[in-house]
Amino acid sequence: MFFEKIKAFFSAVETFLLPFIRQFMNASGPIILAAAEKAVIVLAASAMPGAQKQEAAYTAIVTDLQTQGITAATSVINSAIEAAVAKLKG
Repeated sequence: MFFEKIKAFFSAVETFLLPFIRQFMNASGPIILAAAEKAVIVLAASAMPGAQKQEAAYTAIVTDLQTQGITAATSVINSAIEAAVAKLKG
């Protein structure tokens, strides 16, 4: 019973995370992550509230990607922001 619950849990996690992993593993994934890291580092010291920082980071990333001819789904950009924040916090 316990192992069935573990299996079900990891199956649900895999189903949720797999689209994000695939997006980051394609050719534009590293570029999106780099743009997110750059935006997060620039905004980290800002006095803006968290929600405003997130919006500013999103806008900066979209602008950066557009100059490179890359488009990404909102969910992918938001995930990249979260990953960059987590990396910055260590």
